[in-house]
Amino acid sequence: MRQAGIYSDLAAQPFQPEEQADTVENEIPQTIGRYRIVRQIGLGAMGEVYLALDELIHRKVAVKCMRIDRCKDEQQRQKAMESFLHEARIVGNLDHRHITAVFDLGVWDGKTYIVMEYIEGQNITELIHSQAPFSNEEKLNLIAMVARALHFAHKRGILHRDIKPANIMILTQSRLPKITDFGIARVMDTSCFGSIESNIDEEGLIPGTPLYMSPEQIRNEELDKRSDIFSLGVLAYEWLSGEKPFAGKNLNAQLESVLSHNPKPLRDFPGIDPEISSIIMRALAKTRAARYQSAEEFSDTLELYLNSLEKQKNGEKTGFPFDKKEIVERLRQRYLFFADFSEEELYEIFRASRKEEFGMGDYLIREGTSGTKMYMIISGAVIVLTETEGKRVELETLRDGSCVGEMSMIDHMPRSASVVAFKKTVALALNETVLRHNNPKLCLKLYRNLATTLSERLRASETKYLALLATHHAWGDKNGLEPSGFEEAGQDS
Repeated sequence: MRQAGIYSDLAAQPFQPEEQADTVENEIPQTIGRYRIVRQIGLGAMGEVYLALDELIHRKVAVKCMRIDRCKDEQQRQKAMESFLHEARIVGNLDHRHITAVFDLGVWDGKTYIVMEYIEGQNITELIHSQAPFSNEEKLNLIAMVARALHFAHKRGILHRDIKPANIMILTQSRLPKITDFGIARVMDTSCFGSIESNIDEEGLIPGTPLYMSPEQIRNEELDKRSDIFSLGVLAYEWLSGEKPFAGKNLNAQLESVLSHNPKPLRDFPGIDPEISSIIMRALAKTRAARYQSAEEFSDTLELYLNSLEKQKNGEKTGFPFDKKEIVERLRQRYLFFADFSEEELYEIFRASRKEEFGMGDYLIREGTSGTKMYMIISGAVIVLTETEGKRVELETLRDGSCVGEMSMIDHMPRSASVVAFKKTVALALNETVLRHNNPKLCLKLYRNLATTLSERLRASETKYLALLATHHAWGDKNGLEPSGFEEAGQDS
């Protein structure tokens, strides 16, 4: 298995001839900046990528280094530098667990370098070729996570413009996705990025990969987020069926296929039901208006399908009896966001929820996954923990009457911690996507109450901070120190 497929394709540059590659191999530096080089993991005509160790904070990183000295002239050098820095600025502004992170940017020995998150895994192209054992449900869940990460980027004014299987990595250990290669991404809203260049395209060239481009991208029209949705639809079709929806022996034939060919319906492939076929084929609509209007809508549709599938397969997992009235009162007493819900509203939430049973050690929530479920513990106990480099750090233990995962109902961000059953546990799982579609009014009230609770927590933290600051000022006045000086004094002490 290749460890980091993302790094072998440097800004779509052609690979060097073998004899040149050997020369570069012999020139591998021992360090770049503060990063100790371990080995080379990618090579292109305009640069290299290295696995390195950041010895300051003890983590593996990927150092992407550009060889601008190989540019033919100053104009090419300037264009190459703009393109290289463009990716660092784009990704550096996108802090999301399912988007490859950029940690640092610098110049060393005449080379500009970017320090990126090191990804151990395979891209989806490799998984398709190796026929890796992913169920259709797993694939759809991962595609939904990618769609939510794309929605995160779109909300911040960024179009990827090159979504394809080779640019989505699946991590080896967690089997979670990472969107990579924002090298040709475009800024739709420059207000999010200050003075960043919004367009790095060369005149006369259409950026992207032909068989994954949207029709409007091929026609070189102004793009919006629905172009990325089309590309994600192509990826989904290919991963589920094993075949590309479009084909062609040469570039013109490929482009014409995307523009005018209607792909074979997914339902015609074995093991793919008509509903999921309709969901994916909608993303492949030739006109933007017929597609999903946001990546979030695409993700929601996939999640609703997966939720209904899970319900059909498992039904009610347990026949555990519980007193609804008692649980309702316990939730009201413990959580402010349930305090003003009427009994009927809370019963409606119970009806929208699904009862699930977990054995000791089972995960309710895995750190890093995307999802919109919150859990209300009916019986048993769970541990909230984080996992870093194989080590578990336990944060707290929650028992019956507690809720976990409620923040994801507001921000739809990847989970920041795992939740594991400490013993046999029964919980009600409330899916925000299902509630939002079935009872938007009740969901809106839950949003408002969750936001109010969060606001109160922030206000309480601010009060504590101001009280601490006042104490510091009082201490400084007593000891004759200026406000700007007592912090240093405090550090010395």
